[in-house]
Amino acid sequence: MPAELFAFCVPFRELAAELDEWRERTCLTKPSHGVPPHVTVLIPAPPEPAVAADALAGCESFEVTFPRLGRFPNTLWLAPEPADPFVAMTDALIECFPGHPPYGGAFDGVTPHLTVAQGDELDGVESEIAALLPLRSRATSVVLFEQVAPDRWRERAEFSL
Repeated sequence: MPAELFAFCVPFRELAAELDEWRERTCLTKPSHGVPPHVTVLIPAPPEPAVAADALAGCESFEVTFPRLGRFPNTLWLAPEPADPFVAMTDALIECFPGHPPYGGAFDGVTPHLTVAQGDELDGVESEIAALLPLRSRATSVVLFEQVAPDRWRERAEFSL
């Protein structure tokens, strides 16, 4: 296995009933891998929970609506509204961990999203998930996930918002 991988994510466990069927069939990080529906705020990340806790101390819980779908190449995702609190969490973590840009610096800017399906054939999945929208939840915590095997993640720390 390559070097350890860590990620800070806002979990939305209560959305599993609606989304996990597609996530399990298509996503690289599946529910069976220990990953709930989530919005990633920083990956790769350092395994420094105390520093992260300080960085996230000013963040508060908030209501989230997922009213629409978006796409990246081979990825279907839900757009959270509001998106700004996720960006603020990412910015706070980057300020503490400047050597860890989101996604290794592969993209310009941050697009908060909850991945629901991956692959070449997303049109059918898109119409089925669109029928469920809008989905609503509450962001109440940030979890530091650790990849412990190629197909297994575990929660290493959780920070209440």
